[in-house]
Amino acid sequence: MRIKKLSGTFGKLKNATLEPGGGMTVISAPNEYGKSTWCRLLTAMLYGVDTSERDKAGHLSVKTMCKPWDGGAVVGTMEVEDSGKSITLQRTTKNGAPMKNLVAVYTGTAEFIKGLDPDTVGRQLTGVSRQVFERTALISRPELRVSQTAELERKIADIVSTGDENTSFTESSELLKKWQRRLRFNKSGAIPALEQELREANHDFSLIESSSEEIAGLRTAMARQEKQIELLEEDLRTHDKLDARAVQRRMAEAKKAAEAAERRVGELTGAITKNGHVMTREDISSIRETAAAVMPLKKVSYDAERALWRAEKELADAATRREASPLNGKSEAEVSAHIARGRELAQRAAETKEPHVPLAIPVILCGLAFLGLIAATGILSPLFRGGALEGVFSFHIWGVIASLVVAAAGLVLFFVKPTRRRGAAEELAELLDSYGVGDVEKLSSLLSAYTLLTREEEARRAARDAARESYESAGAAAQKAEAEAVEKIEAFMPGVTSGEAILEALAETERNIDALTKAQFDAVSARNVYETLLQENGQEGEPDDSFLPVPIRNREDTRAALERARQQLTDATRAYDLATGAQRTLGDPSVVEGRIQNLGEEIEELKRRYSALTLAVEALSEANTKLQTRFSPEVSRRAGEIMSHLTGGRYDRLYFDKGFDAAAREEGSVETHNVLALSDGTADEIYLSLRLAMCELILGGDDPCPIVLDDALANFDDSRCGRALDVLLEMSKKRQVILFSCHTREADMLEGKEGVKVIRA
Repeated sequence: MRIKKLSGTFGKLKNATLEPGGGMTVISAPNEYGKSTWCRLLTAMLYGVDTSERDKAGHLSVKTMCKPWDGGAVVGTMEVEDSGKSITLQRTTKNGAPMKNLVAVYTGTAEFIKGLDPDTVGRQLTGVSRQVFERTALISRPELRVSQTAELERKIADIVSTGDENTSFTESSELLKKWQRRLRFNKSGAIPALEQELREANHDFSLIESSSEEIAGLRTAMARQEKQIELLEEDLRTHDKLDARAVQRRMAEAKKAAEAAERRVGELTGAITKNGHVMTREDISSIRETAAAVMPLKKVSYDAERALWRAEKELADAATRREASPLNGKSEAEVSAHIARGRELAQRAAETKEPHVPLAIPVILCGLAFLGLIAATGILSPLFRGGALEGVFSFHIWGVIASLVVAAAGLVLFFVKPTRRRGAAEELAELLDSYGVGDVEKLSSLLSAYTLLTREEEARRAARDAARESYESAGAAAQKAEAEAVEKIEAFMPGVTSGEAILEALAETERNIDALTKAQFDAVSARNVYETLLQENGQEGEPDDSFLPVPIRNREDTRAALERARQQLTDATRAYDLATGAQRTLGDPSVVEGRIQNLGEEIEELKRRYSALTLAVEALSEANTKLQTRFSPEVSRRAGEIMSHLTGGRYDRLYFDKGFDAAAREEGSVETHNVLALSDGTADEIYLSLRLAMCELILGGDDPCPIVLDDALANFDDSRCGRALDVLLEMSKKRQVILFSCHTREADMLEGKEGVKVIRA
């Protein structure tokens, strides 16, 4: 069989078409292109969609994955060439089952092909069932490993033994084991059932012997339980009497509590009644609002009083500062006149003084006098003795006198003042001393400061007078408002006049209202309890104080004990009835003994059958082992040849057990390595070799079915990938090979080779 064209709307594919070549076709496409979807579509076209498969955690069924992403209908068409005939297959949805309906015609005609139905078309075209096809010709990662199935097992048996493809070791073994399980499986089956029946017969025989003694014991137990029930019922009646007495007492106590609560309500109602009016929370709120209206006015009065105190203090401070001034007690006009007089005296003193002699003149005169005095006295003559100046620096009395006169003149010029200046200056000094200042300008500054202190004192006095007026006004307003509030409050609370008394009276009244509310609730509750008890228990009466013995158990324990005693009596009665019935139905001991003997014989016969089936299972297993020894070497040999080519001769032998678990041996080594110990790429190469070998051995013939690979070479390195392509290319000379790959290397390696079609997406 060869696929010529495949198209459809399936999963993410929408009206897509794929036309592989007759030899080897490489489809190079990136991830998400739909390569795996093409493989599922091809399988669905051959074998349909398994609608019994269900979605589960981590796995979606093919039925779910085939639903078109655009919400359309599932449809597929495949054109194949089989035994020289071109056939077109079309699958659509039928009764909600996708790909269930099949139309098979010869390509280009409307002639239906008989014998191709939806369930068998895949087997007829490929020669194998879905299970065998998916484990051989359909090669995809990560499912390269081959798993054993009954279908694959039958196909292998068909090849190596009878040629009867309907023969399966697994199914035959299961049938024999099923017959075994019918005879014995753990504790079930015919043999255990007969053994149980034998045990029951032996038990019945022993019951016949012991039934009389058991019946006597049950009679004694029944009498004992009846006496116990009688005593427990008497205890319950005593509990009823005690409960009735307790109820009467509760009713009396509830009545007293209701009356006490009602008296309390009356007392509290009287406490909050003022002038015949029962105070409410609204009344208290109204009184508080009235009292609260006084507080702002009192605060204004208090603030005005504090402002008056501050104004008086500031006035006193200003007066103290003014009194500390040297000008205190003098008028501004008087001081101003003194300042004018001082300035006049200062001007006169400046105008009448002598012309000023420069200071240098008295200093020069005194210096000359000093030098003349030195020369006249001869103090320096020893220094110039024998010289030209010896006569100059010798002692002369007249020179001394002249020097003294010059010095006196210099001192007179320096110290002596004019007589006319001394009169105005002395008057000015006396005037300034009276104020304690040194000059007229300081006195003027002192007057300015004193003027400011005087004006500040006047301003503080005016502020004090205004604050006193505000205080008197605010106080009068507060007193008036308080008088009006007291007058209004007295209508509710006579005799209460002060603010503190009002607040205390309001608090006391509010506490009484709270207590009244609680007392009213308590009175209603107590009255309800009393009336409920009266209604439930009838007329109120005096409690019965007669002596009653208190049972050792409370009511609940007594009821529980009574229930247990009744149940035990019921059980004893039932057991008694069963024992007497069994005694009547067991019959004659000789009959039971004969039944026991017959059951033993039947059990022995079934055990012989079970042993025969065990021998048959063992013989079948031995035959299957021999069958595997014939098939496994051939598969291992061919798979080893392919593996040797893929790995460049590194691994030359492969071994597989009946479950297709693999092991490999390196060339020149005697040790084998389990596939689990090898790399992922090597493991993929082992199972690819196994699948290709099985395709040759199982799916051979003149017109073999195609081999489809989905990213099967993804884990191969470039070298082994090239060798694998050589193997596939060689196989494509006898059968169609379709290779899907997410890489471009396969397409690049095969581009341009004979018999190869490359499709790049």
